[in-house]
Amino acid sequence: MHLPRLAVPLAALAVVGCASTPANLPPPPPWAFASATPSSGNELRMRSQTKYIQVSIDGPDIYGSTFSLKHAGAYIRGTGVGQTAVDVRLQGTHAAGSVANQPLTVDLQPEGNGVTHVTGLFAGAISDFRISPAIFQGKLGICSYDFAWTGMRYEGKVSCGSVEQGSLELPVAMASWTDLEVATVLAILLGS
Repeated sequence: MHLPRLAVPLAALAVVGCASTPANLPPPPPWAFASATPSSGNELRMRSQTKYIQVSIDGPDIYGSTFSLKHAGAYIRGTGVGQTAVDVRLQGTHAAGSVANQPLTVDLQPEGNGVTHVTGLFAGAISDFRISPAIFQGKLGICSYDFAWTGMRYEGKVSCGSVEQGSLELPVAMASWTDLEVATVLAILLGS
């Protein structure tokens, strides 16, 4: 009988097939300010049914179809939507500057239970949101968010005129930034 000879090649094919299957991703790093999505690679993504924002992060560079920014602890500069200037200075728990010729301010205040309250003026509108490893909720510019961490990403409702399902993914690279850098980049990207 020739069954043993066939069994070896079939077993080899099974091993080769398993070798091409992607390994499980490592758990996200511990991050007291927010939660990271390892599967997003180096990309920050916000998705809803009618809105999609995606930027890549490579060291100090933050870039996408409408953004070309640099961050360096004390500032975030570059161009944003419509090639408009972005120039924001960061100091402690306060950021101030301009985005698209409109003032932008960001202030951080810890609330307890790991939640940080972020207030300011984003895209010319008074904004107010809360962020933690478990939630991302509040108003940025013209949009409101009510997201909870699912273990993979923040998911829930987003309203920019109508209520839709949405999600937010923050890359692991952002876990090494200051809380103010993260909050200010979110204000620039999501508040535009």
